[in-house]
Amino acid sequence: MPPRFGRLRGWELRREQLAWAAGFVDGEGSFHLDRKGFRKGQRRHPHPRFEVGQAEPKILRRFRQAVGFANPVNGPYGNTKKDAKRPAKPTWVYGVSGHEHVQALLALLWPWLGQTKRQQAKVALKRYSEWDSART
Repeated sequence: MPPRFGRLRGWELRREQLAWAAGFVDGEGSFHLDRKGFRKGQRRHPHPRFEVGQAEPKILRRFRQAVGFANPVNGPYGNTKKDAKRPAKPTWVYGVSGHEHVQALLALLWPWLGQTKRQQAKVALKRYSEWDSART
């Protein structure tokens, strides 16, 4: 089972911040089925995942505060461009894993989320449901 981080202490639902977060997801975020999965015993199980990366961690911390999930902002991760004259900035990543957590994030952002990201999330959740149904 993926780690459960819960809610940020003192988090308050603010529509304006959630609308901003949905716009940020539309431009930068990704919903997908993580096929590497997480370990459950000795087997790996796929799970839905949301992830967003940025060169500026303060933007990810603002997103984290807007949605209220206490998941950490991870990084920096080194990043180099093969064809560039100078290396790219390091990247920071914020992610939410697991069926319930991704659904909860979607519920918060859904009213403001664009059609492309809605569809991307639906596909990830559907693929997970198909996998989950096939194993039982």
